Formats: sequence, structure tokens, C-alpha cells
Amino acid sequence: MAQHTILIVDDEANQRLMLTQALRTNDEREIATAASVSEAVEWLDTHNADLIITDYNMPSANGLALIAHVRQRALPARIILITAYYSPELQEAAQKLGVDYFLTKPVPLSLLRRLANDLGNPPTDA
Repeated sequence: MAQHTILIVDDEANQRLMLTQALRTNDEREIATAASVSEAVEWLDTHNADLIITDYNMPSANGLALIAHVRQRALPARIILITAYYSPELQEAAQKLGVDYFLTKPVPLSLLRRLANDLGNPPTDA
């Protein structure tokens, strides 16, 4: 099995830690974290991610800005947008940017694990 890289982007340190611990299953998965969209963009300038899990609501720039950046650069990463601020407009905007999964908090960790474990398979409705 090939090594997969996951980038977790969230301004809350406890959320980054919880997601990292939940998704760390073996040595075949590298997990990187970023505390902001700008930090994530900087990381993506020199690294590749198979999966990006980003929070929506962050200071300075939100998760949609990160998704737009990833899609404009045609990076092949799958993207999961997580938000506590659901609205149909936000979901539509995320879908227009090509988000693979739009999830509202609280997100079951078992679902995130399943989506991360399915990196080699085409996206399905979550």
C-alpha cells in the first residue's frame, strides 16, 4: 500500500491534535497540520497531500479560500470541508469549488477514518 499524506487545517490546536490522533493508524500515512490557510498554502508549495481536511471558519481566510487555491493549482488532493456553520449557500459554494465531502460538526471520527482509508477509491457520498 502506498503512503498517503493528509493535511489537516484548523486554527484550533485541540482540533488538529484530535484529528491527527484519530487518523494516525499506521506508518503508511503521513499527517501534517496547519493552523491557517496561509500556513497550509505555504506547506502545499513544497509538499503534496492526498487528502486535505479543512475547517471552514478560521481567522484571516476561510476554508473556501484554501479549496479555491488547491483547485486553481489543479492539485489532485481530495478535500473534506468541516463546518459548524452550515447553510445551503455555503454547501453550494463548496460544491462549486469541487469539495469532495462537506461535513457538519460534530463529525463522527469513524466517518473521517473511513474517508481517509478510502483514499485509493473514488469519492462517494458521505
